[in-house]
Amino acid sequence: MNLPPRFRFQPALAAVLLVLAGCYSRDDVKTDGGTVSEQQVENDQTKMSRDNAKVAPNAPAPAVEETSASAVPLAQVNVFLEVSGSMEGFMPKPGADASNTRFQQHVAQFLSELNNSPAVSRKVYYRIKEKPYRDSYQQLSGTVRGGIKEPASSTDIPTVLDTLVSNYYDPNTVSILISDFIYSPKNTGAIPYIKTDITDAISRTQRPDLAVSVYGFTSDFQGTFYPAIMTGARKVPNCCDTDIPYYFWVIGPQDAVRRFDAALLAKQPAQQVHYGIKYPRPASSLLNRYQNKGDWYYGEKTASKREAGATYHTVAVQEASAQNPVEFVLGLNISTMPALYQDVSYLKQNLKLVGQDTDAKIVNVAAATDQTRASSGPENQYTHFVKVRLTKMARAARPLQVVLNDVRPAWVSQWTIQNDSNINQAGPKTFAFASLLDGVSTAIVAGQPAPVFQIPLTLEPAK
Repeated sequence: MNLPPRFRFQPALAAVLLVLAGCYSRDDVKTDGGTVSEQQVENDQTKMSRDNAKVAPNAPAPAVEETSASAVPLAQVNVFLEVSGSMEGFMPKPGADASNTRFQQHVAQFLSELNNSPAVSRKVYYRIKEKPYRDSYQQLSGTVRGGIKEPASSTDIPTVLDTLVSNYYDPNTVSILISDFIYSPKNTGAIPYIKTDITDAISRTQRPDLAVSVYGFTSDFQGTFYPAIMTGARKVPNCCDTDIPYYFWVIGPQDAVRRFDAALLAKQPAQQVHYGIKYPRPASSLLNRYQNKGDWYYGEKTASKREAGATYHTVAVQEASAQNPVEFVLGLNISTMPALYQDVSYLKQNLKLVGQDTDAKIVNVAAATDQTRASSGPENQYTHFVKVRLTKMARAARPLQVVLNDVRPAWVSQWTIQNDSNINQAGPKTFAFASLLDGVSTAIVAGQPAPVFQIPLTLEPAK
């Protein structure tokens, strides 16, 4: 959202806006033809004031359950495309060579898939300029393909986020904001407060069930780049030699965001990070005939019956020592989780074993292969396998948990830059991006983030 000097963000103005009852009133929601009627706005925002009154400020977030309701379409998705001057390079007007950017190809395809998706009942489209302007699907897709006709004079990130959380938050509804998310305070002295500005913007309305998913992409960029930090040139024409990041931010109640992610973004080739979403505990079971080692067996009383579909979570250890270690494998089916949490590298770094009076530790995490998927054994039900080794066993049963901690992925810091004045030599970077996400995390995650999931196991001596 970076702009030339006459378009720079106005932190002082943003601070004033954030203390108002709402950044945009009903009269501020416009089309190109003027202000929309009161009745149309009532329809567009699906009776926001009535539904917001149902959300108690301190109500606990509901527990996540996998039910048939997950297959019910979302009521509405609001799509917001930022059309400030800094976005023109992503959406250049067609030239004689009829070339387009990866942004144009990707976003046009995404809008088409969304518009035709049965996973969402109603789709509403907006351009974000100095305020939201209502578009049709054809109009917004046309802007993506044909370029921005009238770039915004200003677009302030905290104001936009406050608006989405305040005025477009509904049960079973999400808003998706497509933007470069470059926050450029007019006064560089305000840079240390970027995190605070984002936190205040998201927190003002106090949505207890709020969640945000962030997806990062890169594109070639054909236009003028306006650095947030102007220690060098005030603008970089004919940019850029390097790819430039852009983002989808999905905002709404946690269950709606989770379902939207799964339905429409699961296959997107994106970097990602998620805040405030509660995921169902994945299906899991010990596998006593898959890469196991040592003297152990299922400890469940019903294990001898080998019932179809039965799962096991108790390891009965007959003997364990350094010379004769026990190794067992836990199968996990995490196919419905975001790609971040299915990534083997992420799992190896952040999947932990928690227990007492045991030296049990995770020694490997692996994804399913063609061989495991084609197997006639129970391992064909699982997408990932966690191998655990122990050499000591307590005299009594001990609980054990396999825990996936929710840790910020490395790409966030890799895509963050504190001085973007020489963007052509920086690589795909966004000014102060980590600070933006710090603000989101502070607003949504109170203290230590909850684990993505926990699988309880039991270690017990063999009887």
